[in-house]
Amino acid sequence: MKSSSESRSDSSAASSKGRIALLPEVVRNQIAAGEVIERPASIVREVVENALDAGAGRIQVELEEGGAKLVRVSDDGCGMGPDDLALAFAAHATSKLRDVADLDHIASLGFRGEALASIGSVARCRIFSREAGSEHGYEIMNEGGNVSPVRVAGGPPGTTVEVRELFYNTPARRRFLKKTPTELSRCLDFLQRAALVHEGVGFTATHGGRRLFDVEATLGMRDRIRRLFGAELSEALVEVEAVEGDTLLTGFVAPPRFARGDTARQMWFLNGRGLRDKVLIRCLKDAYRGFLIEGKQPVAFLSLAMDPAMVDVNVHPTKSEVRFREQRRLFGFLVRNLREAVAKTDISTPGETLLKSAQRRAAWSPAEMPGQAALPDPGAFPLRQSSAAPAPDALRVYEVPAARPPGSDQGAGSDPAAAAQASEALGSAPSEVEHGRRQWDATDELRGPFLQIAKTYLVRSVPDGFEIIDQHALHERLTYEGLRAEVRNGKVEVQRLLVPELVELSGAEIQLVEAHAEALSKIGIEVAVFGKTTVAIHGLPARLRSPDAEGVLRDALEVLRSKGTAPLAEDVLEDVLHSTACRSSIMAGDALTEDEIRSLLERSRKLESDQTCPHARPTRVRFTLSDLEKAFHRR
Repeated sequence: MKSSSESRSDSSAASSKGRIALLPEVVRNQIAAGEVIERPASIVREVVENALDAGAGRIQVELEEGGAKLVRVSDDGCGMGPDDLALAFAAHATSKLRDVADLDHIASLGFRGEALASIGSVARCRIFSREAGSEHGYEIMNEGGNVSPVRVAGGPPGTTVEVRELFYNTPARRRFLKKTPTELSRCLDFLQRAALVHEGVGFTATHGGRRLFDVEATLGMRDRIRRLFGAELSEALVEVEAVEGDTLLTGFVAPPRFARGDTARQMWFLNGRGLRDKVLIRCLKDAYRGFLIEGKQPVAFLSLAMDPAMVDVNVHPTKSEVRFREQRRLFGFLVRNLREAVAKTDISTPGETLLKSAQRRAAWSPAEMPGQAALPDPGAFPLRQSSAAPAPDALRVYEVPAARPPGSDQGAGSDPAAAAQASEALGSAPSEVEHGRRQWDATDELRGPFLQIAKTYLVRSVPDGFEIIDQHALHERLTYEGLRAEVRNGKVEVQRLLVPELVELSGAEIQLVEAHAEALSKIGIEVAVFGKTTVAIHGLPARLRSPDAEGVLRDALEVLRSKGTAPLAEDVLEDVLHSTACRSSIMAGDALTEDEIRSLLERSRKLESDQTCPHARPTRVRFTLSDLEKAFHRR
C-alpha cells in the first residue's frame, strides 16, 4: 500500500505529462475559419481579393445556392507554379509578407495567409493555376483538411478556385447559414463593391447559370454605378476629388433625396479595400448634417488612397475595420471636402417625383376618384394686386414691373445675352446640374411674379418651369446659418431685453442653467438664476425674429438634458441652433410683402445651400416644363 506522500508524487507526475497539447492542424484551421469564413460571401471576398492581388484583368464568379453549394472564381492573373501551389492550403503561407516590418506598410488586399487553409478545412476545394507562358497548369485538392499532391492539369492561364459544400463537415455551422436569397445578396454586395473601385478590371457574376451582372474593364466608376444601380442615381451624383499631402479622396456623393434606411449604398474604399469603418461612417454623417433627415443613411461611393504606413489594416480578421494613425487630421479633411460636395448636389425636391406619386394614387382624373368633384372655373384673376380689390389672404400675388426698354439703366442682371439664354431654356429640356443648382440660376433675376398661397407657400416662375417654396423652412435655414456663423466667429450679437423675462423651471433645469450659463451666453442666450425655481432671461441673439424667449431657453435646456454635454460641442450646438432658428423664423401663416419675399430669396442665394431647412426638410420643390408636359399628357 502506497503512502500518502507517494500518491501525491504520482498524481503530480501524471498531471505534468499531459493536460496541455498542441491542437492538430485541421482543428487550428477550423478555429481560424470561425473568424475568417462566416458564410459564402467570406469565401467570395477572400478569393476575389487574391485574384486582384495577382493582377487579374478579368474575374468571373459562379455561384450555386447562394454560394453554399458552389463558389467558383476564375481569373486571368499571374497564376502559380507547382511549388507555390503546394503551399496554397498551408496556414500562414503568403507571398505578400516576409518579415514583421512589412506589417507597417501593407499595400495588398490579402496578407494573413489564413483564408485558403481555413476554407479548405470546412469545404471541398480545388485550385487550378497556370502561369502565363507555362506549358502546363497544375491543380491541388483539399477536402476538409486532407490535401492532395500537386498534379499536372490542363486549362487557360490564370487561377480557378472552386469551393463546394461549405461546412459539410461542420453541420452546426451550416445550420447558421441563411436562406439562398440572403446569402446570395451578401455575395453580390461584396462583388458590387469590388467592381466599383477596381477600374480596369472586368467582373462577371452568375447564379445557377443565370448572369446577374457584367461589368466591362473599360468602364469608369460613374458608368459602373450606372450599370449596377441605374441611370437616375448615376446622373444625380456629384464628383468628389480632394488632395492633402499623401491623402487622395475621390468618388461621388448623391443628393439627400436618394437616402435610404440602410447603408447598402454607402461604400468606402481604402487603397482598393472595401471598409465599414466607424470613423469613415461618422465623417459621411457629419458631411450630410443639416441636409439629411435624421435616421436616413446617405448614398455615396468614396475611395481613399493614402500611404499604407499611415493606416493599420491588421486590426480585424476580416480586414473590414482599420486604425488611422492621424485620425483627427483625416476626419477634418474628409468632412470639409465631403460637405462641400454635398452642398453642390441638387438638393431641391424635383417635382417629377411628386407627380409620379400622384399618378400612382390615380389623382389625375376626377372621374376615377369617388366623391371627387371637378374644381370650379375660377375665371380670370388679376396679376397685380390693387387697393380696390385686394387678393384674399389665402392667395397673394405680386408681379415685378416689366423690364425696361433696351438702352435704359437695367441693372447688372439684364444682359440681353443672358435674357436670350433664359428664353432658350424655356423651350428646352432641363439642363445639367451645376454646383447644386441648375445652370439657369445664373440668369434668374428673381423677377417674379410671386404668389403667396395660404400664407405659407411662395410660388414663382423660373426660366424652365416654376418652383414652390416653404417660406418657414427657407427662413429657418437663413436664421440657422447666420447664427452658426456668428457662433463660430465668436461674435454673436445680443439683443438685451429692456425688462428681463422671468421663467419658472424645475430644480433639475435650474441646475442645468447654473452649470451651463457661461456656455449659453457664448451662443447669445444670456440667462441668470433669479431664485430657487426662477431664472431671468436678459438677452437673446439679435438675429432672431420676434423670439419666444421662454421657448428658446426651454428648447436649449431640453437639448442639454438629452445630450448631457455643453452646448459648445458641435452636435449639441447645432441642435440648440436648430430649435432656436425654428422658433424665430417666418412662420406658416405670416403674410409677406413683395419686398420681404424678394429679400428672402436674395439672401438665401448667399448660403452654402438653401435647398433644405436645418432639419433637412426641403425648402422648395421645382417643376420643369418637362414635368408639366408629363402631367398634362403632352409627352
